[in-house]
Formats: sequence, structure tokens, C-alpha cells
Amino acid sequence: MEAFLGRLLPDELRGSHNTGVPLTWLRQSFGQCPPGADEQTVGYHCRAWILHLFGSVLFPDATGDSASWMFLPCLTDWDTTGGYSWASAVLAFLYRQLCEACRRSSRTASLGGCVYLLQLWMWAHIPVGRPREFPPREWFVVAGHRLKPTAAYRWDQVEEPFARHQRAYVEYSNELDALTPSMVSCLLFSFYMSFLLLSHDTSVLTWAF
Repeated sequence: MEAFLGRLLPDELRGSHNTGVPLTWLRQSFGQCPPGADEQTVGYHCRAWILHLFGSVLFPDATGDSASWMFLPCLTDWDTTGGYSWASAVLAFLYRQLCEACRRSSRTASLGGCVYLLQLWMWAHIPVGRPREFPPREWFVVAGHRLKPTAAYRWDQVEEPFARHQRAYVEYSNELDALTPSMVSCLLFSFYMSFLLLSHDTSVLTWAF
């Protein structure tokens, strides 16, 4: 940990977080990079930011407040890190979490993984809870495809779903029960390709969804 972030976890946190680095501690310790920081300090803050992104968005687990230790070796060398297929890893982790969630019986069971990706795919393929779309705001002029908006930008301007928050679960469950095969475009290959392409040529993402 000291070699990765330049500091150790406080003693009071070491015993209570065996699964990973506490996200609250990352925010408190690396929330603002000091002005005039040297290259090493900037590197520590970059690693902390990516680790927080992994633990809160891309690879969140059921704990809700930690980034797994397993990512530390993968983020040590920037050149090596950039060569990994993170899109495939995020998708595989989500599949694993969905599989485990279906088999859980605990009253406190929860779903991990990148649920934002699952929600976007659901909006595109299943007409349940799908918000009304409005034309997205104009994107600023950029050079190259990698700086263009991804497929998720399709949902930049939407109207709030019709379901009331108190009854959303019941109403969505009823809609899911009423679905017919003709109403669903459930192509797992397009799910895989639409996310894989997020790390490549984003100009072709619209057909993938």
C-alpha cells in the first residue's frame, strides 16, 4: 500500500477492511491534489482516483465501501495497465455478480458490478422503465474518435420514468411479467460488443446498441 499510494492505511482501518481499500479513506486522503505537487505525488493521486473509480463504478462489490486489493498489482505500472482489456474485465465481473445475485437467499443480499452498464443495456433492449429520450446536447468539437461521446450519451437528456418511487418495484415487476419475446431485443453478443467498443472506436457504438 505504501509503495502504491505513498502512505499506509491508518491502524484503525486495517482490521475493519479486509476486502480492500476504503473508498471513504481514498476520498479524504486523495480528494484534492496539492498545487505544485511533484510527479510522484501526482502519480499517487492518479492511482487513488482510478482505484476509487474501480471500487465505486466499474467493479463495486457488495460491501459498498471498498476497492478490492486485487487491483493494486494491475495498476502499478501505467504502460502495462493500459494494455489490459478492462472492458472485458468489467463485463465479466458484472456477469459473475449477476450469477451470484440470482443464487443468494440472504435478506441483505445485494448486486455488485457495473450496474450503470446493465441499466443502459436494459434501456436499449427492454421497454421496462425506459425513460423518454430527448435530443442530446451538442458535443464539443474534438479531433479523433476516442474523444467523441460513447453510446451512453444517447441518454443524456431524458424524462424521469413514469413509475412512482414507492411503487417502482411493483410496477416494473408487472411490466417484466407482461413482456413477450417480440418486445425484447436480447442479443448477448451486442451487449458484449457495445461495451467492448467503449475502449476503441466510439463512432460505431450506435449500431452496437
